Amino acid sequence: MALNSIALSVVFLCLVLGFIVAPASSQARPSFSFKLPSGSLVTCWFYGVSFSAPQGQQVTVQWSENPGNVGPVSLDFYIVPLASIHKIWFCDEGPAYLYWNDGAEGIVNWSVPSEGSYAVLIVNYSYQSVSGSISLTAANSTLSTSTLGAEIVRRSICSSPGCPGI
Repeated sequence: MALNSIALSVVFLCLVLGFIVAPASSQARPSFSFKLPSGSLVTCWFYGVSFSAPQGQQVTVQWSENPGNVGPVSLDFYIVPLASIHKIWFCDEGPAYLYWNDGAEGIVNWSVPSEGSYAVLIVNYSYQSVSGSISLTAANSTLSTSTLGAEIVRRSICSSPGCPGI
């Protein structure tokens, strides 16, 4: 009888510890799938995820593209103040950004400069459609995120010798 009581106590203790330790040791990494149409001579597409965070918060963002028939497509990746995507900007230049990188995939560990609302953006300026995912995590915290969806941006139309690429 005492053996059954000890075994029952051990099982109960394991269950209680399992409920306490599991949430503290694992944090879900929110992942957002995107699909962006191909760009054109006058437009490109972006997909974004917004989040709010306090100053100094460490945020890890990972992005990856699903390679299509033509292979990986280089994407522009930005971390921006949320307000900057509502201003006029061109795909060739990007929005006012705090961090920039490009490639079919990448990971960045970024420290929030001041409390506020930010967004991570994937911009497809290529002539191939692209799909993939973005994931965000914060050290010792949970981020409140929302998707900005796929939106279109204009390319700057410039044909003078001073234009980029001419």
